[in-house]
Amino acid sequence: MNRLTITQHKSKYSAGHYPTFAIDELPLEVWLPHHNPQAELHLVAAHSGLYSDQENELIWDRAYSTAPGWTTLLPLLVCSDDLDLSCSVIVTEQFSDETFIHWQRFGLLKDRITSENPEVDWFHSIPSVTFARAAFINVLDSFREIDGVKVDWD
Repeated sequence: MNRLTITQHKSKYSAGHYPTFAIDELPLEVWLPHHNPQAELHLVAAHSGLYSDQENELIWDRAYSTAPGWTTLLPLLVCSDDLDLSCSVIVTEQFSDETFIHWQRFGLLKDRITSENPEVDWFHSIPSVTFARAAFINVLDSFREIDGVKVDWD
């Protein structure tokens, strides 16, 4: 079982530190390239706020899409220049069951995230991770509180 937490990180192209998710104490921006150097694209956390409210809502809606049996593509990292879902986007395939949330695989999105079946160039050497469901939801809630994220269902 893996541990999802929140940490402060400064990427090569960010003006300052920002909150991001960490897997087993490593920021996503470090954890992903640690397992596959091709994932080093100098991207920043998608959850820290994109320019579009609609895209922010999409990201948080998908993060909380944890009904047992549900699978969704969840954007994790985006271009620091654009801060949107149209440039380079690293996603995870998130699957939920009654007890766990699984990030089954990670890859570079090739189509619009809103496409019916978006193409993804998967990073096969990056391992899947599994989080306890309750802990995962608590981390999402904490991230939103730290970053002041509001969504329609609040």
